[in-house]
Amino acid sequence: MWDPNDELIHMPHMPYTAHSVDPVPPLPEVRETPRRPVNRRRPRPGAHIFSGNPRIVPVVFLITTIAVCALTMLYWSVSYSYGQLRGIALLVVSEHLARWWPLTVYGPWLLAGLSILRASVQQRTARRSWAVMLICSGTAVALCIGQSPGSLLAMVIVGIPPITALVCFRELVGQFSSGPGPRHAADSLNGPKQPGRP
Repeated sequence: MWDPNDELIHMPHMPYTAHSVDPVPPLPEVRETPRRPVNRRRPRPGAHIFSGNPRIVPVVFLITTIAVCALTMLYWSVSYSYGQLRGIALLVVSEHLARWWPLTVYGPWLLAGLSILRASVQQRTARRSWAVMLICSGTAVALCIGQSPGSLLAMVIVGIPPITALVCFRELVGQFSSGPGPRHAADSLNGPKQPGRP
């Protein structure tokens, strides 16, 4: 008769059979590689801009130079035309009024210029302000030419400064406005075209 207690007693003394489990082999030793020290210094703000794009410094310098030259020529042209308009007003009004009369021409001109600068920064159109500036510049040219001597050279000399002021202001606005770039630059930013896409 089979006795389970007797079998349990003799079980520890039984030899290992083929079905016994092999012991787990030891794991290979893993050598730890030395870690590099972590650089905890924070980079200076703006340092990655100049290091990533070395062309940005000459571009900023060029834009600044153009803006300074445009402002200088603009100031000279407006001051010259202002003096011419003041001399014209002296023929009609008193000296006190003649000092401020050119502001009737260059006051709207200046306000329209500020509106154009604001619109260019906000990437909006300013057609009305450009129209005001053109009318004021044309008025200044007409008044200066009308009171100049009859020679063509004198007309050119007194008529060019208001036009120069307008041109310099247009170039100054061009430094602030960001229009669409060249087509190949836009394509490089958007990536290569996929086949089948327009």
